[in-house]
Amino acid sequence: MKTVGFIHTALVLVEVIKKELSSFSSEMAGFHMVDESLLIDLMKKGQLMPPVIKRLCQHVVSAEEAGAEIIVVTCSSISPAVDVARKLVNRPVLKIDEPMAEAAVKMGGRIGILATVATTLEPTSTLLREKAAESGKSISLSTALCQEAFQAVLTGDLERHDQLIIEKGVELANGVDVVVLAQGSMARMTKLLSQQIKVPVLSSPSLFAESLKSML
Repeated sequence: MKTVGFIHTALVLVEVIKKELSSFSSEMAGFHMVDESLLIDLMKKGQLMPPVIKRLCQHVVSAEEAGAEIIVVTCSSISPAVDVARKLVNRPVLKIDEPMAEAAVKMGGRIGILATVATTLEPTSTLLREKAAESGKSISLSTALCQEAFQAVLTGDLERHDQLIIEKGVELANGVDVVVLAQGSMARMTKLLSQQIKVPVLSSPSLFAESLKSML
């Protein structure tokens, strides 16, 4: 049995991940570390700054010291910091959205990115370009930001959140081959949006769970 340590920047992702991993929980022991200040500080600055990178690295080191044999960072916005943290430990440090990016590149050359937090767009775009380069493929990216949906979540208005994302997703889907949901917290929208558009909709938690299961 492997021990997997998850590092989150939003409490909601703990339940999302637990749900995705419930089917093979007997194959792993997992623990969760949550630091919402990482995302809060990132959003305040509008870009990834050294203090946030340093704190993430500290959490990664702590996860290794706590016995994690695999460490997973579930926040796409701070994923560039994972490249730094990987150099500090002797355990695999995974980005939750890597399997999603790989799948999207395989599905088509025109990829749409839907996000509710602005700081997620650039890291997701960069990751997709990296995966395309590794595959020797050429891609074009279209982005759609729905900050109003994020604000709706903060006020507890999930109905408005869902409607706003669907509207934005329908608009985005007109010119792409596949839509990726940039944040793991948007996973619950995969099915709802898929019912409204004709192109595939990908989210990171389910695809990551499949990848992790094969690793285990």
